Amino acid sequence: MTENISSPPPTVQDVLASIESEWDHLQKVLSGLSGDQLLTPGQEGWSTKDELAHLAAWARGLAALVRKQRRYPPMGLPEDAAPNIVGIERMNQVIYERNRDLPLKEVLAELEAAHLDALAAVAELSDEDLLRPYDDFQPQDRRPDGHTPILWRIAGNTYGHYAEHRETIERMWSKE
Repeated sequence: MTENISSPPPTVQDVLASIESEWDHLQKVLSGLSGDQLLTPGQEGWSTKDELAHLAAWARGLAALVRKQRRYPPMGLPEDAAPNIVGIERMNQVIYERNRDLPLKEVLAELEAAHLDALAAVAELSDEDLLRPYDDFQPQDRRPDGHTPILWRIAGNTYGHYAEHRETIERMWSKE
């Protein structure tokens, strides 16, 4: 099975397998880094710890989203912090500022807990749910692209997101 989010898996079991597979890849990369590497900012200003706090926030939001709960408060954002209102960059900046001073141990624990919460939330869905639109899950947060299947949000906030940031972390610490 490919990890390409342009052709997501069609079943919940496949989605869960993709999430776990990319989680395992991320954990492998992290296991090869020292504590100093996890805390040292890269060229763009974020440390690996900051990348992980970012992943945790979006996984928490995804878990709330698929459970039809308000998705932004679990991310540490105001209730009205939708990307189409506030902007994704501003949302990410707020997440960064909220978490940048947290100890590494807390960030790692939250990442693990958020990952497990997202997995559990996705496991509650049916295969048919994966094709239901975003707006069915978040009627209070209607958006121009709310007609897209929730599967895209799941991929973009779990395995696709894990892959994106894993690659960033790998580039940050590659020995070229």
